[in-house]
Formats: sequence, C-alpha cells, structure tokens
Amino acid sequence: MAFDDDLLAELDELGDDVADESMDAGDAGAPAQPNKHVAGGPTSADISALGEASNSGRIDEEHEAFIGQVVSTAASVFSIAQHAQSSELSALLDEIAQSQAVPAEHKKIIGRVEDDPDYKLVLRANEMSAAVAGEILVVHRFLLDHYKTRFPELETLVRSPVDYARTVKAIGDAADLSRVGLAGILPNATQMVVTVTGSTTSGRQLAADELQRVDEAADCLLGLSQ
Repeated sequence: MAFDDDLLAELDELGDDVADESMDAGDAGAPAQPNKHVAGGPTSADISALGEASNSGRIDEEHEAFIGQVVSTAASVFSIAQHAQSSELSALLDEIAQSQAVPAEHKKIIGRVEDDPDYKLVLRANEMSAAVAGEILVVHRFLLDHYKTRFPELETLVRSPVDYARTVKAIGDAADLSRVGLAGILPNATQMVVTVTGSTTSGRQLAADELQRVDEAADCLLGLSQ
C-alpha cells in the first residue's frame, strides 16, 4: 500500500507541528540521482532517490535509463519491490494513525526538536513515501516490459500506472477483448479504443510463466498504490 491523500494530509499536519523548529536542518535542494552502476542491483537509497525525483516531478533521461537498467536485470518483480511484501510500511502507517489520535495540546517538544518522536516519524514517513514512489515507477516499467509481449500498444493507450495495472489484470491473456469488462477501469472512449486495438494487436498469447510474472507485477503495483 502507499500513502493516500487523507494520510498525506495528516502527515503534513503532523509535520507542521515541528516545521518551525526544523528550518535549520538545511535546504533539501534537488533530489539525489540514483547510482546507476551499483554492483548487485539498486540499493534502497537508489530507489528512494528515484522516488524523490518522481514526487518533485523531476524524472529525466538519467532516471529513465536507471529504471531500464534495474528492470532489465530483475528476474522477479519482488526483487525490485521490497516494500510490497514488507510489514514496515503497515507498521509506519499504524504509528502515524496513533500519533494523530493524540490531541495536539497533549504534545510538547522538550529538548531538541530532532529528538521529538513526531519529528522522527515525519522523517521516516517522508523516506518511506519516496521509497514507495520509486518502487511504483520501477514496477510499472517491469509490467510494461513483460506485458508488451501480449499487448504492446496498450502502454500508449493507458498512461496511468494504476489504470494500466488494472487493465492488465482485467485483460490478462484473453483473446477476445470484447468479452473483457473494462467498465469502472477506463473511460468509455478509452475502453472502445483498447478493445478495437486489442483485436488487431501485434502481440501474442503468453506462456504460463510469462502470465504469472505479469500477474505478480500488476498485483504488486496495485498493492503499492492503494
């Protein structure tokens, strides 16, 4: 799962309680670039740097190249989406909810702001948000690369990672897209275009192991974005 709009609003409110005291921590500046040549695959810091760039709308050609490199060497989607199967995110969301349940008047910063539990929670939440955003980008590319064997034209028709994953789950390896229910997933006009294009696609049916990888990637992306 990822941070939804309501939770992000709560996180902003939580951060406001300590924002004034943390101004001396320094300017965040531009997001860090991921290390594109790490032996053994990307580190969590690489994925977080990618997520920071995504959250700030600064994805560039270097980031795209990094995503491609990561995906090209990944045997499984779970090797590049560590938080999809981790209890760390759920535990953090529980901590945020518990902190929000405590009235503001019952909270008081004693000593350095850096030692305040809420301040530490905000930092951890921001780090997790970046990590999840980075993983969503990488998993989306993984899904695109593996499903293009079946329906290469789909990625130009459905741009949103979440809508793409939901569409892939609905279509799967179906040969007749006119029988696939896309209502509630795509707008009517897009449904029609997808159905017509799918009937003349240059793709082929997927083998069982290929379809399994696609299903895992779609489920992973949807789980991260909930």
